[in-house]
Amino acid sequence: MHRILVTEPEYLSEEALGVLRSVGDVTAKRVSRKELEHIIRDVDVIFVRVDTKLDARMLELAGRLKLIASVTTGLNHIDLEAAKKKGIKVINLHGTHTVPTAEHTMALILALSRNIPWAYDNIRQGRWERYKFIGKLLNGKTLGIIGMGRIGSQVARYAKAFGMRVVAYDPYVKSSEVAMMESLDKLLREADVITIHTMLTHETRGMIGQKQLAEMKRDALIINTARGEIIDIPSLLSALESGRIAGAALDVFANEPVEDENDLLVKFAREHRNLIITPHLGASTKESVREANLEMAMAVRKELGAGANG
Repeated sequence: MHRILVTEPEYLSEEALGVLRSVGDVTAKRVSRKELEHIIRDVDVIFVRVDTKLDARMLELAGRLKLIASVTTGLNHIDLEAAKKKGIKVINLHGTHTVPTAEHTMALILALSRNIPWAYDNIRQGRWERYKFIGKLLNGKTLGIIGMGRIGSQVARYAKAFGMRVVAYDPYVKSSEVAMMESLDKLLREADVITIHTMLTHETRGMIGQKQLAEMKRDALIINTARGEIIDIPSLLSALESGRIAGAALDVFANEPVEDENDLLVKFAREHRNLIITPHLGASTKESVREANLEMAMAVRKELGAGANG
């Protein structure tokens, strides 16, 4: 029987777990990297989310691993080249996280533009300083979307419902839904709010740095629910601290989970009222988590040859 390891079981429903148990001997437990280095030697399938890093060193230890099932759309937590060299197949999601991630993007835009975290904290402390939290109206403003795939397109629809003008930059996509900008710089100069929905590639890693932030309006906001490495963090913090841009909201980070209390982003967010950080919640709704895990469990069953009703 196939040995299956689930590394983040708290997300897994009994229904999805039952599907996996129908095709293998399942171990479902949170493991440290050190523990995983030992366990991965003896498993055939590993069922992961973004917190489990499967780099080349880890995959080299995998003696019998034949399948990685990642309940994510992005795969930058897995060394795909190393997996390919070892003949390990990698499967992931396609589309399941679109709506929840787009909704979380809009939640961050609203929270940032209306100062909700800091206003909440103020009143929780027994104060009533409304004048400190005057926000920005979205209606009539321009939203700039970087990456017009499924999530970017969904965000565009939501933004239009708020009365926003929507422009986008994506050299690989043509869209009739919004005005497409011929360059990233043009989008950065025009947009009041910028939101990132592109994949992490060699081209997009660090694509928002000091030069790009300098192109933005001084009262602009930037939101990232894609991948943390797309924005150069020291440049972003410098722009926020100097007032070069008005605010940022980040749901993704280069190193996840963010555990160090001295992390630059955590420290800055504690001391300033123009940065919101959330722990990669884009796809974290009860409905989407259940659907995604069940979809991936059924994909594992299919890959292992049990058939749709196995």
